[in-house]
Amino acid sequence: MTTSATDCPSKSSGSASTTMQQIDAYICKLTFSQQIGELLMIPVYANAYTSDYEVYLQQYQIANAIMFTAYNNGIVKPKTLAEFRRLTQAVIAHSANPMIIATDEEGGIVDRIAPYYGASPSPATLGASGDPKKAYTQGQIAAIRLKDIGINVDFAPLADVYQGGAIEQSRMFGNTPSQVTQYAGAFLDGLQQNGVMGTLKHWPGIGAANANPDYSMPTITKTKAELNATDFLTFRNLLARNPGMIMVTHVIEPAYDPKYPASLSPILIDGVLRGELGYQGVVVSDAMEAGAIGEYMKSLGYTDPAQAVGEASVLAILAGEDIIECPSDGKQIEAVVKALTKAVQSGRISSARLKLSLERIVALKVKMGLIILQP
Repeated sequence: MTTSATDCPSKSSGSASTTMQQIDAYICKLTFSQQIGELLMIPVYANAYTSDYEVYLQQYQIANAIMFTAYNNGIVKPKTLAEFRRLTQAVIAHSANPMIIATDEEGGIVDRIAPYYGASPSPATLGASGDPKKAYTQGQIAAIRLKDIGINVDFAPLADVYQGGAIEQSRMFGNTPSQVTQYAGAFLDGLQQNGVMGTLKHWPGIGAANANPDYSMPTITKTKAELNATDFLTFRNLLARNPGMIMVTHVIEPAYDPKYPASLSPILIDGVLRGELGYQGVVVSDAMEAGAIGEYMKSLGYTDPAQAVGEASVLAILAGEDIIECPSDGKQIEAVVKALTKAVQSGRISSARLKLSLERIVALKVKMGLIILQP
C-alpha cells in the first residue's frame, strides 16, 4: 500500500480553505509509509551519521528522532559539540520528512548537553531558589543551546510532584503542586519563548511511584480525589502555557484503570488527559523499551521482545498517543513499523484514528515552522 491511508475529500472550489483543511490536504499527499512514519520517533546515539539510519529515515520514513549523548550509562557520543551538531544536522538532511528532533534536557542528572556546555542546575535546585526567574532563564539558556545544535523539542520540564517515590527527587521542581506549577511553568516559558517546544512529563504523574518505569512497572494506589488534588493538578494548571507535547509514562493507577498502564490506557489518555483536562495536542510515549513495558507485555504472554513492543505500540496509539518513542534495537524498530502498518491496514487502527494523530502532529510541525501549508 503506497497511497494515503486517510480519507481525502476533493478540494472545494471558491471559498478559501481553513487551516485544518490545509492540514488535511497536506496529510493526503503523504504516502502510507510517511503517515506511519509520522507516528514514530527513533533514538539516535552515535559518534556520527551511519547508513543504519538510512533504513529508518528513507525506507521506513520515520519523521521524528530523539538525540542521546549517553545511553544506558554508555560512553559520551559524539565527543565534541561540533560533532554532535553535525550528527543532528545529518539526521535532518537525510530525512525525507520535516523532523521533530528531541532530547531530554532537564538539568541535573538528566543533562544531555552537559558534556559540551558543563552541568546545568537541577529542577530541584531551581525550585529551591525562591526565584522562578531562574527557572525561566535556565529554560532560555537550554533553548538557545539546543537550537544551535539543531534540536527543536525538549522533553522537559517535569510536572511531577515529589512525594517520596522512587524517581530521583532532584529531577522535580518541588513537593507541592503550586511550587511545581510555578517553576515548571517558568522553565517551559523559557524554552518556548525562545524557539524550542517543551514537553510536560510524566503524565499522569510519577512523584509517588514505588518503582522507576525504566526498570519495572510502578503502581500508585491513590484515590481519584487524591490524584486530582496533586498529581493531575500540575498538568491541569500548566495547560494554559500551551506545552508543545505531553509525555505519558508507564504506571498503573488502579483508581482509574486497573488493567492498563497509563501509556496504554484509553481511560487515562483519551478519557482523562484529553476529555477531562481538555488537552488536544501531541501526546508522546515514554521509551517503549522501558522495563515496565517489557514486564507488562510479558504478563500478557508476549515473550518475544520485538512482538511485545510492536503490540504495545499499537495499544498506545489506540489509547490516544500520537508519537511512539521507539526502542534502540533495529529489529524492534522494524517490529513496531510492521505492527502499526498491519493495524492500520486491517482497520484495527481506523483511518479516522490515524488521521487524528496526523492532524495533531502536522499542526505542531506547522506551529514550529517545519511545515509550510499551502492555501
